[in-house]
Amino acid sequence: MEKLISKSLNSIKILFLLTGFFSLHAQEYTLSGTIKDTLQNPLANTNVLAIPQSEDENIAFSISDEKGGYKLNLNNGTPYNIEIRYLGFKQINDTVTLFQNQIKNYQLLPSNETLEEVILKQKLAIKVRKDTIIYQTDVFTTGEERKLREVLKKLPGVEVDREGNVKVNGKKVDKLLVDGKTFFTGDTKLGVNNIPADAIGEVEVLDNYSEIAFLKGLNDSNILAMNIKLKEGKKNFVFGDVEAASGYEDRYQVHSSLFYYSPKTNVTLIGELNNTGKKAFTFSDYLNFEGGFSKIIDDPSGYASLFNSDFAASLLNEDFTFGKNEFGAFNLSHQISAKTSVSAYSIVNNSKTETRQEDAKTFFTNNEITANENRITTGSNTNFLSLNKVSLKYIASLEDDLTYEAIIKTSSGSSFENLQSNTLEDTNFVNTNAQPTSFELLQTASYSTQFSYKHTSTITANLDVRQSDAENNWSFTQPIFSNILTLEGATPFNFIQQQNTRNYKANIGIKHYWILNNFNHIYPIVGASYSKQEFRTEDFQQMQTGTNSFDATGFNNNVAFGLSDTYVGFQYKTKLKDVIIKPGIIFHKYAWQVDQFNEEQVNRSKGQFLPEFLMRWDIKSSEKFTVKYNLVSQFNDASFYGDRLQLQGFNSLYRGNVNLENALRHQASVRYYKFSLIKGLFYNAGVNYSNAINSIRNTTVLEGIDQINTAIYTTLPESTWSFNGSISKKIKRIKGTLQGTLSFSDYSRLINDAVVNYTSQNINYTAKVETYFKNYPNLEVGLNQSYSQFSSVDFENNFTKTNPYAVLEYDFLNDFILKADYNFTRYINKATNAENDFEMGNASLFYNKEDSPWGFELNMTNIFDIEFKNQNSFNQFVISDTKNFVQPRMILFKVNYKL
Repeated sequence: MEKLISKSLNSIKILFLLTGFFSLHAQEYTLSGTIKDTLQNPLANTNVLAIPQSEDENIAFSISDEKGGYKLNLNNGTPYNIEIRYLGFKQINDTVTLFQNQIKNYQLLPSNETLEEVILKQKLAIKVRKDTIIYQTDVFTTGEERKLREVLKKLPGVEVDREGNVKVNGKKVDKLLVDGKTFFTGDTKLGVNNIPADAIGEVEVLDNYSEIAFLKGLNDSNILAMNIKLKEGKKNFVFGDVEAASGYEDRYQVHSSLFYYSPKTNVTLIGELNNTGKKAFTFSDYLNFEGGFSKIIDDPSGYASLFNSDFAASLLNEDFTFGKNEFGAFNLSHQISAKTSVSAYSIVNNSKTETRQEDAKTFFTNNEITANENRITTGSNTNFLSLNKVSLKYIASLEDDLTYEAIIKTSSGSSFENLQSNTLEDTNFVNTNAQPTSFELLQTASYSTQFSYKHTSTITANLDVRQSDAENNWSFTQPIFSNILTLEGATPFNFIQQQNTRNYKANIGIKHYWILNNFNHIYPIVGASYSKQEFRTEDFQQMQTGTNSFDATGFNNNVAFGLSDTYVGFQYKTKLKDVIIKPGIIFHKYAWQVDQFNEEQVNRSKGQFLPEFLMRWDIKSSEKFTVKYNLVSQFNDASFYGDRLQLQGFNSLYRGNVNLENALRHQASVRYYKFSLIKGLFYNAGVNYSNAINSIRNTTVLEGIDQINTAIYTTLPESTWSFNGSISKKIKRIKGTLQGTLSFSDYSRLINDAVVNYTSQNINYTAKVETYFKNYPNLEVGLNQSYSQFSSVDFENNFTKTNPYAVLEYDFLNDFILKADYNFTRYINKATNAENDFEMGNASLFYNKEDSPWGFELNMTNIFDIEFKNQNSFNQFVISDTKNFVQPRMILFKVNYKL
């Protein structure tokens, strides 16, 4: 560990020395005190600004806490103009120069102006209301910011990760708006990484967001939205930037982000062409288009199908030897009339990747090693995806809202994979060709109306049509599953699998909001859905003389699965002072039928009560406590009901089960967060619990490296606890953060007809320090560590990952911006005492003369020119040590033009 820390610290020091970071900054003193009214009542959320009379210094800012307290960190000997603002009171202007810490109290006098006049004259740096935080970004920015992400990182309580996900006070932002309109799908990453910083006027954070104003406070959406309000000069204007880059060995990158905004029409165009491997569209983006992370909770089988698709595999793969991407995105929103608006987007992504992976696998059962395998896999994949959506919104009055949406998604691809598997017994060369295609049309209509203050209703109808087709062609140099499959003729053996899926689903749901009084609501719910799914597979051997069918040995499926779900229930909502309590219960009547080759296998029905509970305690606007519970039920798709074999890989067979029912599990969470702007302190914590009552799992027969998995409906125990939390403290211009997650799982699986109990523990934490200087380099230095333990009665394995890192950003000589990052990663497999480590580094130097639209950048990736990354993984019967090969060092020269 000492050598690890020493090695990484030496590399991090380089980032310091490159910029003279060790130079000292000016000494600071603290101005603090309280702000009250003439009756000596504390005024919370009062804005206090310290504006330096020198342009070279930063504006200092504080917002008073619930006791009226404020605190400012000011430079020694620098004159500041103090402005204190609070709506409904006269603004205070003062001047201070500190040579030591000073306490100074202020008293605000009521204003004689009307509220409208006060709002026009006073722009508060931060306004905090019950569910809303509004930031005036000019107070916090320094002018060096290029994109929205750099602006957000400087706002108190806002965090932005490298992908562009945003959190405010520890809670993830679910939806991004621009001037009140959804930006593309609402996913933050496209906006965060593309909206120019100089176009942003205000940032609004809206908790419990609802697109329909009169449903606010009724539907308890728990959605956190962020609305980017553009500057007045950008509201009828074309802006954006265009970037082109070229580098060694014919590397290139072209990127454009163009925006047009007017009061009625907004247009956005984003494009990307590159062969550097940079992905403009990630799996996280794809998941957001498919319904977000809530899809994992509401439809785990659908998520599993999505996760295992060929297109998802290409998006998930971040390590490749070559990557080429073509990405285009178009977004339009237009106000047709005062009552009608239309919005639409279209996203097209075409990618090609080449990969190489080397694995050392150990297979084991009952604490005995059954086989060792060395595997080398190379692949070439092309994938095309288009996502298209149109939305029409008609607001007949303040009490009526009608929305129609249609989404069309298409995907296609082709892949070639060469795999070499070496064991003590034999060597098998496997070539795989796959050509998947899919199409989906989803239509949704929703109508909400408010009959009166006490009665509001929403009706929603959906129609979803999906189809997918795939043909997999395997070529083996050795027989596979010889006790089941009889492959004829000479090598290579060509194994063909054709797979077709058709899904049709319609549902309608009605929810009524009945306000009994200001403190008690009742929400009746009723609805019905019906789905019809068809799943077909055909596996056979292609020979020169014809085909060899495996139908007689238990292969091939032709499954029809129909499911109807009618439900009725209610939710009750009551408010006790600052506490909202919302219990509910829904009764579902399920009926399902399974046919295999047009012969009925199952025709069943059952009822299921699903209780739910929500408690939210708004202790203060800056402090909240939430408890949630649900009993969750879901059926899997038709592929799980096909009880005949299908090949999933050269060493893996799968069989479904017609006797599956709905999986059922308890799901609960507790969350607490609090922030104090005056103390620069933010912290949040959460606990999640999941316990399976009935689940759909696989029973596995393992022989050597070969495995046959069969789906079963089981009551085998399975529970998971997870804990997460973070705390950050900002002292002057330095911020420290400690965040971490812990998860503990206990579960059982059937391996070779024996029940094996497993426990899994995962601990991950990050400790980091960040600086926020204006005239000095800004550095983020952190350490991330994760510990994984996996064990059964007779077996235990542990992995450790240690990752010290540093990120540097330095704006110097007015026109230059230097960015650099360094990562050192070490994996340790404690069971085998194997250690793997690698370094990654990237750097860029950007030049842009003030008031010039032109910018120039020199960019270098994989500075240390590493060849591969190491990774370890394990499950119930295999441990893997993996080398993922990556692209070589790359140097690009970029030219940027800002409109």
